[in-house]
Amino acid sequence: MKIPWKKRQKTTISTSKINIHLYLQCLRQKIEKRVEMKRKRVHILALILGITIIIGVIIPFSLINNNSIILTRIYYKINYKGDTQNLETLIEKSELFEYDKYCKYRDSWGEGPINNSDCYYCYIDKDFIESLKWKIYNEKKKFHLYPGTQFNFIYSLEVTNESLIYLTYNNDNIIKAEYANHTEIFTVDRVWDYYYNRYTPNWAGNWYLNFTPIPFAPTSSPTIALNDTFLVKMTLDCHYSCGIACSGYVRMEQFLCFNSNIQTIFVYFPFSSHVVT
Repeated sequence: MKIPWKKRQKTTISTSKINIHLYLQCLRQKIEKRVEMKRKRVHILALILGITIIIGVIIPFSLINNNSIILTRIYYKINYKGDTQNLETLIEKSELFEYDKYCKYRDSWGEGPINNSDCYYCYIDKDFIESLKWKIYNEKKKFHLYPGTQFNFIYSLEVTNESLIYLTYNNDNIIKAEYANHTEIFTVDRVWDYYYNRYTPNWAGNWYLNFTPIPFAPTSSPTIALNDTFLVKMTLDCHYSCGIACSGYVRMEQFLCFNSNIQTIFVYFPFSSHVVT
């Protein structure tokens, strides 16, 4: 059947309109895709720029700022106190005393000579203080990432001229020392026997007695008066923290007594106290 010409013309026009509509729709979709791609590129570039700023600026600045704060916690302080003209001599005698050579220790497991190489925080002397200062110096040169890092110590040495000191001792122990008014300088703890669950006749700690200026006391524990002496008290407080499960506090005390001729009469220091976290 033959289609009239007018009808064919209308059909052709309708088909053209549909084709144009489809073409415009495809073109719009392509444009929308291109716009979306550009948006994604902008977002990616913004993300990359943000990450670059964080990595390149914010994190380094935070680390530098954090490290500068940490450095304020890495330090040492040394204080010498005394109003005697022999202060420098007494400081030298106290810090250079041969503790390994003369001192003994006693605890629940027995007694024997002390050795600072076996126990780092055992006693205070010149070498020990210098080693701590060297550690502080090395820590200050490092770049620290852990925000809680600290390493510091405060060391004090005080000399007083005492007109009278009371010392209670025997040949194998120092028991206590008191000022002229009987206030305590130090009192030594008794040694506890864990096997028999009781106190022993001995006292714990580290000590030295010079029996040249004081008499022997083999069978008793006398209290004697020491006149015109120099009492030296040394203390050290050390804090350290280098990371999780790596921190602690150490407290050390030391007592030395010299006569008017700067001769050592006795030395006593308790075991250092450690708090580890």
